[in-house]
Amino acid sequence: MAHIELKAQQLREEAEKKMNSGGFFKTLFTKNSSRIEESIEYYTRAGNLFKMAKNWSQAGFAFADAADLNFRNDNYVEAAINFVEAANCFKRCDINKAIDYYLKAIAIYSEKGKFVMAAKYHQLIAELLEDESDIDEATVHYEKAADFFKQECNFSSANKCLEKIAEYAALSADYHKAITIFQEIACFDLAKADIRAKLQTYVNMHPAFEDSREYQLIVCLLECMEHGDSEGYTNAITKYDSVTKLNQWHVTMLLRVKKPNDRLS
Repeated sequence: MAHIELKAQQLREEAEKKMNSGGFFKTLFTKNSSRIEESIEYYTRAGNLFKMAKNWSQAGFAFADAADLNFRNDNYVEAAINFVEAANCFKRCDINKAIDYYLKAIAIYSEKGKFVMAAKYHQLIAELLEDESDIDEATVHYEKAADFFKQECNFSSANKCLEKIAEYAALSADYHKAITIFQEIACFDLAKADIRAKLQTYVNMHPAFEDSREYQLIVCLLECMEHGDSEGYTNAITKYDSVTKLNQWHVTMLLRVKKPNDRLS
């Protein structure tokens, strides 16, 4: 493993040389994209080699350096990916640093509207904090995760986070909060069951309905809602509309279901 770490260190030094080749002040005040891209590649390769050597802290720092340069080069999503890589490494040796880097990634994903990714890492932070028995902070991140999942209509994932919040609320004797959350989850599950029961009623009344394009559309939309598949929801409507034109009322109602908090004119 020693030779792998040595190679990783050499790559890190090459990355630093690339960034400092123009002198300190030139590097500080100018942006040379090609030089930055080469340094990012060196840092990333170094990070992967440090991972192979199981030197998790040095791997984390290498990926963090790559993230900082990607951010500086306006490659924001790539920076978020690097921050997550850094966090995943630090998760094995330094929980606080891991959380710091997950939060950096979350900030980018939130700003870019990638709310499911932001939710995913808030949930991961909550789970890490649970392992550290920091229940109050874990609850905060479960709440943030649930909010982001709801924004993307990923209610199944949101409910998993809400269930955790309710359980901890009950353990803290905040029974009112726990009951309110459990009722919210129950209402969602009942609504799904009610819709499917209604569909079955219509099929019983008119068996041919089950083979209709309208029935298939409704079933597809329900599945998309349950799994938070916003893109699939839109694609299903577009596909149906390409054969059977939907009127404005149908479009408005379907969009309101997709984004319950939207107010369409």
